Amino acid sequence: MYQLPSELIINNVSELQQELIAYLSEHTDVVIDISHVARADTASIQLLCSLQNALLKTEHKISWHGESDAFRDAVNTLGLQQYLALS
Repeated sequence: MYQLPSELIINNVSELQQELIAYLSEHTDVVIDISHVARADTASIQLLCSLQNALLKTEHKISWHGESDAFRDAVNTLGLQQYLALS
């Protein structure tokens, strides 16, 4: 399981991308823990959409773990809850 940091902001997107690439090289199932996310911006959500898009091409998807109002609010504001399969 990959735990997202508390701040998903544009300043951290490059680092987040590198960490997700490393995670993907070691795991076939992508489970992401959102429970510590206190802030999320569009750039970070776009990165996660890109990850979801790549996974869907291989018939996989992200599985979400935990709860975060900030993360859900950002995803809902962008209208991406269905695309990200965030129930």
